[in-house]
Amino acid sequence: MSSLKIVWILIITFVFISASRADENSDITNLLQTADNIRSSNPKDFNIMLEDLEDRHDEFSTEQLHYFNYLNAYRFAFQGKFEDSLELWKQVSLAKSSPLLSFRANLSLVNIYAISKNWADGLTHLAINLDILPQITEPEFQELGLLIAAMFYNQLGQYELGLKYANRLGSQLSQGRNYCLAKQLALESQFKLGQLSEDSAQIAQGLQACQQSNEVVMESAIYSYLAELYLDNNQPLQAIATLEKQLVAIEQTKYAPILAQYYALLADSYFQTQSYSLASDFASKATSQTQNIANSKPEVTAYNILFQIAESRGEHQQALAYHREYAAADKAYLDEVKTKHLAFQLAQHQATEQKNQIKLLDDQNRLLRLEQKLSRSETENNRLFISLLFVSILLLVGMVYKSRTTQKRLKLLAEYDALTKVHNRGHFTQLALSAIDYCSKNKQVASCILFDLDKFKSINDTYGHATGDWVLKQVANVCQSQCRKNDLFARLGGEEFCIFLPSCDVATAAQLAEEYRKLIATIDSKDSGFEFAISASFGVTDFSLSGTNLDKMVADSDHAMYVSKKTGRNRVTIFSDGIAEFKRNKQANSAISNQTPEAAIQS
Repeated sequence: MSSLKIVWILIITFVFISASRADENSDITNLLQTADNIRSSNPKDFNIMLEDLEDRHDEFSTEQLHYFNYLNAYRFAFQGKFEDSLELWKQVSLAKSSPLLSFRANLSLVNIYAISKNWADGLTHLAINLDILPQITEPEFQELGLLIAAMFYNQLGQYELGLKYANRLGSQLSQGRNYCLAKQLALESQFKLGQLSEDSAQIAQGLQACQQSNEVVMESAIYSYLAELYLDNNQPLQAIATLEKQLVAIEQTKYAPILAQYYALLADSYFQTQSYSLASDFASKATSQTQNIANSKPEVTAYNILFQIAESRGEHQQALAYHREYAAADKAYLDEVKTKHLAFQLAQHQATEQKNQIKLLDDQNRLLRLEQKLSRSETENNRLFISLLFVSILLLVGMVYKSRTTQKRLKLLAEYDALTKVHNRGHFTQLALSAIDYCSKNKQVASCILFDLDKFKSINDTYGHATGDWVLKQVANVCQSQCRKNDLFARLGGEEFCIFLPSCDVATAAQLAEEYRKLIATIDSKDSGFEFAISASFGVTDFSLSGTNLDKMVADSDHAMYVSKKTGRNRVTIFSDGIAEFKRNKQANSAISNQTPEAAIQS
């Protein structure tokens, strides 16, 4: 056989083998795409196909391996193996796969993190996808990327960003399910931002889009925003009509989050119309729907209404039980809001730090190039330059450190009392005004406790100001350790302290004041080097007694505290209409006719 024939045989054999491998790779790609297409519509065949493909693992190209891992992660998630699915999707996201595959893996990660309320990691992968989005040419995945961004930002409470991506998605569509979702998410953002009114044409457009797509859940969500707008404008009857028109349809879906919202809104509406029986029924339905929904606003609303109804009926034991549920639900809901806000702030901070690091690296690269040029001509000058740069960086670091230390110290001086380390009067006033505004908007109660140390001047005069300072610090420490998480504790001046208690009525505040009084009375003065009694007189009021003006609440608490002082000290007095008159009469040295001080201070 001639050498030429041997060469031709080798060439033909090589082409045949290459073609066979290409056919095999094409076959694997087709199988992966088929599995992708049926993954949600036919899970059984999907699992069988992946098991068959797993046996051909050694034949995969790198891109096919990434594709297989992506689909396998979906299979694990479908089986409830979320840790395994997360690990695979992260591998696909971080691997040098195609932009579309990386984009889809990140979409899955964002969804999982949203469900598990891991907002920080969700934001990280959402940011990656928003960077990849301009490279995605497939319309369905472009729409999905914008939709996930709008939904995630709305869930996170960042409604301006949610509105941005919802409007961007809506501008690309004119009909269909995604168009309905875009309209609903945009309306949700506008509602939360206070940019929506009940007669807005956008509400009608959103309802029409969802009705055309037969999206009952999204349509019902839009009706809930409309009902809340009616309630905000004191139109409970219109709210009831709006909700009941859609109630049967949403009940048929059995979708708990929207059902809970409907029941809570109906409870609130009937409560405002004084239809307490209906309000109680719907509130109970709302709580049953929220059993598997953590930290929801409908649960807070429902328990608050149940508490108020029980209180109005004189069912005090039941009212107390409902109030405990309400307080726990409200605290959990507020904590969830804070967690989301903190996660977003942290993500922003990390993004800023990354940009600064990139800029710093760019600057360093430019300096290195300059150093290389200089090193060819003047080595000594280059060394001097590096030395000066190093010293400059050290000085800059020192200046930044000193600046931050100074800022922290100034903030501490501006917001906290130097002696007791609790809020000073100015910072307390700002925080209390914000708390009053929040409680007023959310129809919550709040209380104010004012107390003054008894015979404090005598302690200063007898044992010295150092002992008096010791007493103030001890009192601040024991009281601060007793404060609830959201309570505001401040030293107003001298030996006078104030505690503002959101979501707390006057009866509960009086009980807490009694606990503070007992704690102060048990302080052992021996550690100061002297033995003497420590006590305080307390005055208590709340919104129902003094209104929502902070100055009046403090003044009324002061009046009640004045009565505590004049009737024996070391006691708690609740403010009443008779107390202010009692103090004015005492100051004018005129006796209250036919009335004892005890009768005057009875609340």
